[in-house]
Amino acid sequence: MDKIGRLTLKTPAGAEIALQDVAKVRLIAAPASLTRDMQKMTVTVSANIDAKDKAGIIAKITNDLNAVELPSGVVREVKGVSEDIEESFVQLFLAMVASIFIVYLIMVVSFGNASAPFSILFSLPLALIGGFYGLLVAKETINVTSLIGFLMLIGIVVTNAIVLIDRVQQLREEGCGIREALLEAGATRLRPIIMTAGATMIALMPLALGFSKGAIMSKGLAVVVIGGLASSTLLTLIVVPVVYDLIESSKLRFSRSLRGQEQAAIHAKGTTVVS
Repeated sequence: MDKIGRLTLKTPAGAEIALQDVAKVRLIAAPASLTRDMQKMTVTVSANIDAKDKAGIIAKITNDLNAVELPSGVVREVKGVSEDIEESFVQLFLAMVASIFIVYLIMVVSFGNASAPFSILFSLPLALIGGFYGLLVAKETINVTSLIGFLMLIGIVVTNAIVLIDRVQQLREEGCGIREALLEAGATRLRPIIMTAGATMIALMPLALGFSKGAIMSKGLAVVVIGGLASSTLLTLIVVPVVYDLIESSKLRFSRSLRGQEQAAIHAKGTTVVS
């Protein structure tokens, strides 16, 4: 500090004076540089996350930071990977909703009615059960790749239900009853459904077991698809036919009730009262 105070300055008159004669020199703590964001002073602390569960680590860091008491006027904010993960999650959830809606519209156009596609959509919750259970067994977290697996399941699982209900619709057009058509379709379409689902699950086993390159990124996807296919293939053959039977039986009862009311109204109009 003395050396700084003895630094000489030249006045406009040409005389030389020491800095300590015109200023008070002292040592204080101050930042080496100032960074501002939206006109506010900011301090950035960054780190690289090497672990696979980035979302879990970010959540733990956020909880630890929330437990720290900060001075008045000082706020904290976690950015970087957390923002990217949140944005990816939102986009994937929107993509799932849009894909379900589009798949339903395509099935309505293909089947020519809205009830059969509605019963097919009940296969999707069955896939979610297996997907989450697969993540639990494999000790995987819900991340971007696992959400992509759930997005893939929407198309894969619905295909199995379509194969079953399409055959039911064909049999009903040939004159079969609802129960008879469901039993016949379940027996004839059981083998192709199991074969296609089994082939897909076997093809994804190397990824799920980590035998291939990039398995760290794709393991969650493979686990979700395998678990979702396993549960949906078994439960679709039970739940979807039951839902289809309930919907179609309700439609038949409702149509019969309407016809009965129409016939009663016609009969009432054609009846004459004799006094």
